[in-house]
Amino acid sequence: MTRTQIRVDCLKPRRAVLLCLLLAGAAAGDEVVKVYEDPAFEGAVSEILVVGVHEDVGVRGQFENTVSRALRAAGASAEASLYSVSAARDLTADSLVAAATRVRADAVLVTRVVDVQTQNPDATADFTEYFRAYSRYEDPLPVTETHTVRVRTDLYLVATRARIWGVESTAFEKPNLFGVIDGIAKAVTAQLRTDGLIR
Repeated sequence: MTRTQIRVDCLKPRRAVLLCLLLAGAAAGDEVVKVYEDPAFEGAVSEILVVGVHEDVGVRGQFENTVSRALRAAGASAEASLYSVSAARDLTADSLVAAATRVRADAVLVTRVVDVQTQNPDATADFTEYFRAYSRYEDPLPVTETHTVRVRTDLYLVATRARIWGVESTAFEKPNLFGVIDGIAKAVTAQLRTDGLIR
């Protein structure tokens, strides 16, 4: 959809206006704050095993695959851990080092959720406003939610098991899980490249 089409849609009734607000929310900027960098480490890593710590195997797989794709698009080599560490096994240091060794990774990128905030902008609509649409034969205001998610991502060297880099990333006001994962994947990949850890 072009910008011109979005502008035209925004001139249509309430439903289109709400769609435009959602599109604007989905485009909200994401943030990365570096919390650690090993001053003794120089150079880049060549192969990264991507780990998403989550109890839901589907979410873990979606996250790991999205981050791996983002890293590969940036020129790095990366693989999702779900293919080498079974969902039934605990994610331990030993199991991750063994998986990284099998795929010849020299680094492991581990991400876990720190905080989730869900916003519901329509919750402030009063009873009269919500049901007024019915009397005009219009759709009532839909209930929309956005999610702001903060995660912690750390990069470890396989050979020494030492942490060499860490960031906290925030995906702001995303309308769905894909938006959250995509925002974090792009933000983390961009920071890894800025810091010279991938090339």
